Amino acid sequence: MQRSTELPTSKGASWKLLHSLWIGWTFTLGFFSWLAFAYIGIRARHSRWTLWAILYAIPLVMFAIFSGAPQIWITDTALTITVILGVLSVIHAFWIRKEYLLRLEMRQNQISSVSVTSRGKKWEWRHSLWMLWTLTFGLSSWIAFLYIGIRAGRVRWILWGVLYFAVFLLFAVSEPIFGQQSEITEALTGLLIVSGIASIVHAFSVRSDYLMGFENRLGEESGAERISYPLEAKQTTQSENLSAEPRSKHPENLEETVTTTNLKEDRPAEIRTTSPHTDAASTPPARKATRSESPQITENLTASGSSSISETYPLPLAYSWSLLASLWDPRDRYREQLRHAENMLAFLGSISLALLEKHEYTEADIDPKIPWQGGISFGGWKLIIQRSAKVLRQKNHSLASAIFKLNIGSEKKGFGADIARLISMRNDYHHGRGPLIEEDIVNASNEAQERVQRCMEAMSFLAQYPVRLIQDFDVDRHNDGFSLKCLRLMGDGPGFSQEKVDFPRALPRGDLVLDMGNGEWLSLYPFVVVSNCPRCRYRETYFIDRWNDRKGIAAMKSFERGHPEDRKDVSTSLARLI
Repeated sequence: MQRSTELPTSKGASWKLLHSLWIGWTFTLGFFSWLAFAYIGIRARHSRWTLWAILYAIPLVMFAIFSGAPQIWITDTALTITVILGVLSVIHAFWIRKEYLLRLEMRQNQISSVSVTSRGKKWEWRHSLWMLWTLTFGLSSWIAFLYIGIRAGRVRWILWGVLYFAVFLLFAVSEPIFGQQSEITEALTGLLIVSGIASIVHAFSVRSDYLMGFENRLGEESGAERISYPLEAKQTTQSENLSAEPRSKHPENLEETVTTTNLKEDRPAEIRTTSPHTDAASTPPARKATRSESPQITENLTASGSSSISETYPLPLAYSWSLLASLWDPRDRYREQLRHAENMLAFLGSISLALLEKHEYTEADIDPKIPWQGGISFGGWKLIIQRSAKVLRQKNHSLASAIFKLNIGSEKKGFGADIARLISMRNDYHHGRGPLIEEDIVNASNEAQERVQRCMEAMSFLAQYPVRLIQDFDVDRHNDGFSLKCLRLMGDGPGFSQEKVDFPRALPRGDLVLDMGNGEWLSLYPFVVVSNCPRCRYRETYFIDRWNDRKGIAAMKSFERGHPEDRKDVSTSLARLI
């Protein structure tokens, strides 16, 4: 992926400048370059930059250890390496500044200005002053970790405090016992500096954990029990059974006749009925019905009711929407509402990426490596849609225009405001700050349902673009084209229309395509794929959740049940975009 000259974020110039001040640490001839990279590594949750911080700190530590040694050449060599690495760190900092701003904005979108705890930013900063004890290069780092260990009741941090104190104690007794110029004293001095640097990074990494743990302990002491319900908690057997078939558990093996459009001509093409054996073994054949090629979607979905969504929207959205109606427990329903909100953004973001040409990824400032490393977040999908919209507005197509008009970047009104609130609710729930008592859970579920409903209404244009699964194809004997055997994945299933459509070229079996109209089909591969889940034996649609480009594996996640699957072919296709 080529780097554009324009800075990558959608924030203003003041935001970019404020979050680039860390580069100033690299202008200290290497003495504080490590601090700059440790800072951005922790802020962006990127371990690679933290490792660079350790690398930049090694020559400085060596210089500190051998500064009083009789071998002057060792000290000079360590100082020279420190200065050289300091110069290189300046270039390195400017080189990764764009990626850091991207990651930082994505992380801020993920938390959506939500504090770590429910007590607000001021309370959090007041209870983070203990971190100042780590800025003494190891002399008092042990005090900081003993303090948070005792306050939060965490034995692990107390043990870390003991370890840091042991290093400090060895340093304190080394000079009286061995003398100031001894090699042992110098080695322990270097060890103290190293532990001090490590304690700074350590303190930043455990800050959020400490604040949440301390808040929970305060709640327990006041008699208020705090319970955390992870967002991806394993569903109960009842929820699994309900999610398996939201509409019908035992469909009949019936053939279905539908009418579609011949993509080569303006006249309607005859859709030939197909055998149920053309469908995947894991999904029952279609139920008997007759559907028109373009479902009539009303402008106001509130009038048409939830059944319209379950029958006319693409499968990835219709299935999880129908699942919500089958859940009676408010806690289960609230969890699924937040998962459905993630499905909405994942599907919309995947379509946005599929609409972009390869060269337009640079124009949209989208690097596929960044959002999927370590697992894409709710805010990551939002940022992808927001960045893609800048390019999609220039395309002369109704679908691209509709995505742009959603204005997902606005958090004050409309679709963007509802998405921002859902992100906030999801993060509160994931970090144990969500509703606890049943009354609050019911209220939160009602609010989530209203916002999800409005978002689904705003995305009603998706019902006008059928999603088809290519199952097979034949060569047309009479025309220079192909007869594609497709399954129309519209509605919540389990029965889908089986179609044969004339098309000018063959398409890969198993791919999903979006019918854009006027004979134009958009391949959704590799962003949305179909596979028979090895876990539940059902055919499911998947989006990209995580990508390890080094191992060549893309971790997929199903829209229907959230089941995981690893795909190497998807990873290979993603690598070609870079």
